[in-house]
This record gives sequence, C-alpha cells and structure tokens, in this order.
Amino acid sequence: MQLAAIFDRPSTNTVAIAIACTAIGWALHWWFECSTRSERADPHGEQRPEPVEGQTIEPPAVVGLITNEFTAPQSAVTATSLDLAARGWIRLTSTDGELVVVTRGNPAGGDSLLPFEQQVLNHLASRAFNDVSSASTLALSHHRLNRRWWLRFQRSVGEEAQARGLSTARYTPLELAPPAALAAIALLAWWFAGRNGDEIALSESWQSRTVWVLTLGAIAGLGWVTALRFMGGAQRPTDLGRDRQNAWMGFRQRLRERIPSDASVLAPPPQQRALSQACVMGVATQVLAEFPAAPEHPRLAWSEAGGVPHLVRIRYPFRPGYGQHPMKVGAVGLVVFFAARWLQGYLERIGDGEALTSLLDRVPGQVELIQDIADILALICWLPIVWAAWAVIAGVVDSIATRVRIGSVVRARRPADVLPPLLVNVVKPFAERDRFSTYLAVDDGNRRTVWAWLANERGAAPQGAQARVRATPLLGYVRSSEPVGTGTRPDAE
Repeated sequence: MQLAAIFDRPSTNTVAIAIACTAIGWALHWWFECSTRSERADPHGEQRPEPVEGQTIEPPAVVGLITNEFTAPQSAVTATSLDLAARGWIRLTSTDGELVVVTRGNPAGGDSLLPFEQQVLNHLASRAFNDVSSASTLALSHHRLNRRWWLRFQRSVGEEAQARGLSTARYTPLELAPPAALAAIALLAWWFAGRNGDEIALSESWQSRTVWVLTLGAIAGLGWVTALRFMGGAQRPTDLGRDRQNAWMGFRQRLRERIPSDASVLAPPPQQRALSQACVMGVATQVLAEFPAAPEHPRLAWSEAGGVPHLVRIRYPFRPGYGQHPMKVGAVGLVVFFAARWLQGYLERIGDGEALTSLLDRVPGQVELIQDIADILALICWLPIVWAAWAVIAGVVDSIATRVRIGSVVRARRPADVLPPLLVNVVKPFAERDRFSTYLAVDDGNRRTVWAWLANERGAAPQGAQARVRATPLLGYVRSSEPVGTGTRPDAE
C-alpha cells in the first residue's frame, strides 16, 4: 500500500494526535523508570549474611541482582561459573599459564542446578572440545551471548529472587500497558495521517513531511523500549530484599579488605565461593579477566569514588567532532556552514527554475522531477548546516571552558568496542590505527550517570586509576590527565 504522505502533505490534525500520544507515552516511560528505580543500599554489619530461615544462602547471581539495583549483572555469569567450580560441576586448572576449564566434573550427590546455572554450564560446555576449554576460547566466544541469551539469563535469575521473596517484577502491567497503548494509538494516527494526505507541493509542505517521518521514528522507539521492558528481568525489592541488600553490601566491605588484588580462581572451594560473591559486587575484578566467562559490562560499573560504593551508568556520546580539539571543530564548522549554505541556495534556485535553465530546456518533460529532487536535496542540506552551527558554537565555548574532574576511571573503552553495531564497521578501520581515541568515564561520586570523554593517546588513562582529568564541556575533548593518590586533593589551578 502506498501512503499519500510520500507524495502529498500528511493530514495535520492526525499527525498532531500521533505526536501528542507519542510524547505522553515517552513521558510515562521515563516516569515509570524513575519511580521504580531502586534506592542505594544502606550497608550494615560486616559479617557474611546468614541464610534466610528455611532457605539456603543466595546463589552469587542472586547476590549480584540484589546488590546491582535489582538487575542481574553480566558479572553474574562469571560468578556462577566460579560457584559451579566450587561445587564440583566443573574443574579449573592451569596449563602454560592459561586457565583451563574442564566441563565434566563430579558434583556432590543431591546437588541440583537452577535454570540459570544450567544455562551457564551449557554455555561453558558448548565452548569445550573433549570437555576442555580455555580462558582465551571463552573470551573469543563472548559474541555468542546475544541479547536473547542475556534476557533469558536475567529473567531466570529474577524468578529465583522472586521465589525467595526478595523481589517482584519491576514493571507490572500498570507500568507497561499505558506506553504500549499510546504507541499503538500513535501508530494508527500516523497511518491515517499519511493515508489522508493533501496534494500540496513539496516546497510548501516539507516541514510537515519531515515531522511525519520523525514521528514514526519516535513511535518505533517507544514500542521497542516497551517491548524490552516486557521481556526483561528487572526487579524491584521487597522489604526482605532490601534487608538482604543492606546485609550483603555490608559484607562487601569485609571482602574488599580481605581479598588480595592477586587472588586467583585456582583456589580451594571456600575461597572460590567468596570470590564469586565478591566479583558480582565490584570486588576482586581480576577474577573477570582471569576467568572471562562473560564480557565486562561497558555501560555499568562499580565505583568507590566519594567513599561510598555505588553503581554508575556510562554513556558514550558519538557525534561528528566529539573528542576533537575545539579550534579544529570550530574551523571545520565554519567551512561546512558556508559551503552547505551556498549549495542549499544553488539547489533552491534550481527548484525555482532560476539555475541550470539550459539543462531544463533540453528535457522539458523532466523539469518538475528535477526541481523536486533539487528541493529535496536543499532540505537535506539543513543537516550539515545545523551541525556546522553547533560545531562553531561548541568550538568557541570549549576553546575557553574546561571542566576538571578528580575521580576514578571506571571505564576505558575503544570506540569500536562500545558503539552501536551499525557504526562499528565504519569505525573499525580507524580503530586499527596506533593513535586512536579512547573513551574515559571518570566518576567523582556525585552522579549516577557518567558521560565519557574521548581522549587521544596523550590524554588517556588506564581503567581503575585515580586521575585528575581536564576536558571540555561540550565536545568532550580531554586536554590532559594525570594520576593522583587514592584520596582527592585540591586542584593546583
């Protein structure tokens, strides 16, 4: 079926209804995100929590869920693997300095596996040859843990937490139905707006056509995030879950003090259990590198900045000019602005019949088509014009403004490792160069979300370091970074 809005102007009233429904749907989406968010824990005690009456001690994955804002972290896969080793389901050994995993073990009689534990064991076994795998093999197989695998794992861990009375589903039908219904209504209104379009020239209706297309993107995004919430395993705490969270976070401090930085997974079972509980709470992170059963989460990290252990979310901005020197971005922005503006004016003259008249006279039957194409290209020119204007403003502001942050480098990632899959193929050829950029996420303990800055080789810092980083506020260009002690000190400037 052809939509009239492809050729004609969409109906204004129904587009307005679609926009209103989409805006309300997104507002409800963020409202439910904030209203159901788990509060930070209030740790108490340093002793290992005793099991709840009538239950066994929580598995490491469940410990990870209740201490990671009631969402099962990726580190729970490594923790579960280590717990399986402590229980005899798999064996860990070393050959030529590399960790070797033997997937045929000898568990104790009567010991059974929970669904998510069986899922992890199946993953380890699928990577083994003759029941033997290695750390390098597991690291290379991270791509097999796709979105579907993670959703199934998180739902399974969440179901175990619910069975223990520690949590309930974070998003109930009350939080899921309104955004879904509004997205459906908006999509229906969008469809009628295109079907009942008016025959108006492109040059006189490009604004409403652009809004019509952008509205479809917003509706699709709302439907996608709502579907992810429905399929996900996010939880919200019960009173018992809150008490267990506080108890485990208190025990985290003891683990942090007692586990050495060189602790290995090749240890007796009691120590393996302690390491499995520690690594899901951001302690003994060397375990994740030694036993890479799952990748480290690039957008969620533990931080000790500010003296209180907490989780931070990391965002990696990607836009033209981000991480570049402000003066360079400003100069390029000026050139692009004037070039795009000249090209747009020339295309508009073609659309009005004031340019390329000799060519148009030779093809009298194609004049309207050529003019329509010129009008479309003139509209597209607004994209580089808007970016160029932003680049000039950002270049001027960042040339004189600098933000200084002293804190912990919670994540250091190459752009090709964190960009959306569609952009990876574009960035990957550049990532193979020696002098490429690295995202630095620096947390000072004052925020729940950290926007990563983009540093070159000279301004980069290793993950886990305490550093003073100077960066620009808009373009995220790292001017300099220098290591500092574990405690912060006043800036010299």
